[in-house]
Amino acid sequence: GRGAREAAPSRLGRRGERRARALRSAWGLVVARRADRLSAVRHTSLLLSMGASRGTDAGGTKAYDAAALEQTDAKPSHITVSRLTIGTWNLVAKHDEHILLSFYWAERKLVWEVLHLGVVRKMEADFEDVIGTALHPGASAEESERLIVELARPPRFYREAATVTSDEDGAKTASYVYTTDFTNGQASQVSRHVLHFPFGTMSSYLGMMKRAGLPVLADGSTQPSVEAGERARQLGTHAMSTRLRQPPTSSPRLDAIILQEQLEREMRDCQARYTGICPIRERLYAAALDELTVAIGRDEPKRGGLLRRLTAEARLTIDAYRSVYEQSLLFGSSKLSAAVRIRGDLKDRIAGLESEIDDLKSQVRRLNELCESLAHREEQKAKGYEVESPDITHLKEEQVQLQSLLEVLRLSKPDKGKSQ
Repeated sequence: GRGAREAAPSRLGRRGERRARALRSAWGLVVARRADRLSAVRHTSLLLSMGASRGTDAGGTKAYDAAALEQTDAKPSHITVSRLTIGTWNLVAKHDEHILLSFYWAERKLVWEVLHLGVVRKMEADFEDVIGTALHPGASAEESERLIVELARPPRFYREAATVTSDEDGAKTASYVYTTDFTNGQASQVSRHVLHFPFGTMSSYLGMMKRAGLPVLADGSTQPSVEAGERARQLGTHAMSTRLRQPPTSSPRLDAIILQEQLEREMRDCQARYTGICPIRERLYAAALDELTVAIGRDEPKRGGLLRRLTAEARLTIDAYRSVYEQSLLFGSSKLSAAVRIRGDLKDRIAGLESEIDDLKSQVRRLNELCESLAHREEQKAKGYEVESPDITHLKEEQVQLQSLLEVLRLSKPDKGKSQ
């Protein structure tokens, strides 16, 4: 019996490896899940310190014994989940590796892995964040097992990155980056996670969970143990005051990118305008600024007061711009009505001037015709003068001769008055 119990973790580890290989074949990536030796040593020291601080439980036995320490060297266990329910968010597995529950014993992590919208996403929670777990086994093979996990704080959210890295052995490893809550905000607000498994799947891992220090409740019980209650009281204040976990990264650039994506998504969902005066965008920015002011004022009151003054000045500036905008609208509407009225008057004047221009054009056309007729008449008269008869020419020559003779006679005849 003892040998069978000691061999059980190895069989479970082999089963986990087979499921991991199935997962790699389903997703087409070699997901390398190695426990770092340094992390194992750190968790071992953490368990020792926690065991020394906690002492013994009500039965006189150590809360974390040697079996729990040996668990740090165990391989991860991957369990197929048929359905995952978090608050109102419900996801049903369409194939075997659609939803996976993984126990990383060495790293003391509990991981939910789902294939959501074509991208592998996961939620991580430390064993220390688990308030309690309750396993409800099915009565028959037709019924599924149900595991209820209570968390003290929201889990961490990751999604698979587009780039794939290779480890020292040449195997491809999927890298994950921090992301926002992909459960419509339910995992950040609801602490109870309900997982359904095929019949007889989760019962074999119950002993390993107890040896790892997870607060496992009695079969079908909904009351947490004494240790789970103490842990809930220790973590309850932080869990209730903080709805969202801070990103597990020290990169402000990544935090800014994540917040910018979340803001753009909210603006797109609310159909807010990116430019100009928009009440929706103003409400979103005001909520973000108020939250930032409260967070900064809690740690640094002077800086919080300065930020509140800056907020008040910004609101005054916005009100001034709003008044200018409203006055400009009134001015523009008055100018528009005046322009419509002036446009009607100008149309009437243009019509009168166009009729006057038509009359003047008709007069110009008549005068041009008269000038052309007179010019033609003069031209015909000149041509008639050029063609004269010989008699007229002879008479003209005779007239010229007689005039010249008359002039000569006048000059040769003496003046009577002068002769006397």
